[in-house]
Amino acid sequence: MKPLDTIRRTRGTVRLAPGLQQTVRTAALRGLVPRQVWNRLHPTGTWTLHDPDGIPFLYHAAREDLMARCVVWTDLRHWEETTQPVLFELARTARGFLDVGAFSGIYTLLACQANPELRVVAMEPNPHTIGMLRRNVEINGLGDRVTLVQKALSDGPGRARLAIPYDTTAASLNAATVPVRSVEVEVSTADEVVGDQPIDLVKIDVEGLEPEVLHGMTRTIAAHRPAIIAECLDAPALERLRATADALGYRTVQHLGRTGLSPAGEGFVPPPFYANFLLTP
Repeated sequence: MKPLDTIRRTRGTVRLAPGLQQTVRTAALRGLVPRQVWNRLHPTGTWTLHDPDGIPFLYHAAREDLMARCVVWTDLRHWEETTQPVLFELARTARGFLDVGAFSGIYTLLACQANPELRVVAMEPNPHTIGMLRRNVEINGLGDRVTLVQKALSDGPGRARLAIPYDTTAASLNAATVPVRSVEVEVSTADEVVGDQPIDLVKIDVEGLEPEVLHGMTRTIAAHRPAIIAECLDAPALERLRATADALGYRTVQHLGRTGLSPAGEGFVPPPFYANFLLTP
């Protein structure tokens, strides 16, 4: 059996020796390694990525960062390729960016790349993940521009159990999440966390609890009317988000699909792999 066949048939993730990783990346960038292969290979260490303007920045791929393979091997070409440029353009003129569910910080880094004056509040409640976020902020010299907050956001303060599945990118307060483990975390509201800081752009990725996060940021929304990018994994989640956004004065909901922005009317069903939506007043 050929080595590539072995990789294709492996159900788990293959970790390569550091000396082989750059070879894989070069081949993947040239289209010589199919996605079903590189998506099984896990990069480690610090890599150079490029923002939509072609400007380089650093990204550290930790062993537990399952998203790293999607951003490293093909230099962000096959990771939320529609959402990236939209958020990047919105960040150019934003004063503040609230990154809810920041994970390893890729959108925090991109937003800072877009606008050298931007200030970011990056929320990540998972104690197993915030170290990755902190390292990526530090290696890019962004410690004075990014405030890291190890809390979950909802519609009220308190404490809750964070369900952490095997794919740690999907950690959530949502009780429907099937956890491998769980941990108690502090919960706050966006209004409490950001205070009077101007926020013109928000990204929310909290696995189905996006409406609760919006209910906890009514003061911020009323004061600054930020553009909001939120994930919805299915039609019921989208309808809940749409109803909440409409009540807060956000009349336009657009889908960030394969070909770009398009209207997401009632009954719209989010397709697999393209589950982000742009909400604007």
